Amino acid sequence: MAPALPTPALSAQSVSRLGISALGRPLDLNYPSNRLALYGAGGAVLLGLVLRRSWRQALGIGGAAFLGWATARELDPDYPDTAAVALGLAGAASVIASFERPEQAQAVLPGFAALSSVRLLIGTVGPAPTLPDAAALSVQGGLAAFAGIRSAALMPAAALGLSRGQHDALSPEGSWTLAALGGGLLPWRRAERHRRSIVGDVLSLAALGLGTRLTALETPISDCDHAPRKVAAARLRSGRALGLGALALGVLRGEADALIPLAAAALGTGLRRLRNERAD
Repeated sequence: MAPALPTPALSAQSVSRLGISALGRPLDLNYPSNRLALYGAGGAVLLGLVLRRSWRQALGIGGAAFLGWATARELDPDYPDTAAVALGLAGAASVIASFERPEQAQAVLPGFAALSSVRLLIGTVGPAPTLPDAAALSVQGGLAAFAGIRSAALMPAAALGLSRGQHDALSPEGSWTLAALGGGLLPWRRAERHRRSIVGDVLSLAALGLGTRLTALETPISDCDHAPRKVAAARLRSGRALGLGALALGVLRGEADALIPLAAAALGTGLRRLRNERAD
């Protein structure tokens, strides 16, 4: 994942025909922010092990920290510092959650579904989604449902539907919304929940408290990775609203611990906008 570079004048559909996925953003280590993400995630794993978490929990902590960073790069593409804040928030919150709920699976599966959903809706990569992209997103929703996290499982269907409703060059061809909705509603047994995670609820509620600032219209200046245009303001706003909706549902359903990466990214973005407002 890297700052966009000038690209030839290709349409979203032309880029799609070249085989570039709308979901993939390689981690280019030539950029300091990307190296920070890798080192930060590795440090989160080591911290988990130092605190005597199991290897599975430690890897989950590192994965949550990285997903917080990556999701923030989607929600706030102009500001790499927001991603650094989200990485720290997600890592610290995941460590605390591992003590609160040792039996609870980490937030990796729902975190990937949330990341891919906002990435496709905001359109940071550039090409219009292909059928394989829509299918992959639907599978991620099904896996989140399998993990028992309905709030994340429904995000792919919402992202596809909202993207189609934009009626622009990035609107997906055909309708995979119903297929993604079916995957998100698969009747898997809900994950066993003994008690709520306080840190997950606090992080989500803090992000929701900044919701009006987060969703206020903002015109990004970042280029798409593989298209000669800027990230669209309307799509960025929709992606942020989608994230807040998932967090609200997660709090209501007691799933906030599984949405820590998304909450960290949303909170980091809201805090950045609040800071900018006060600076002005």
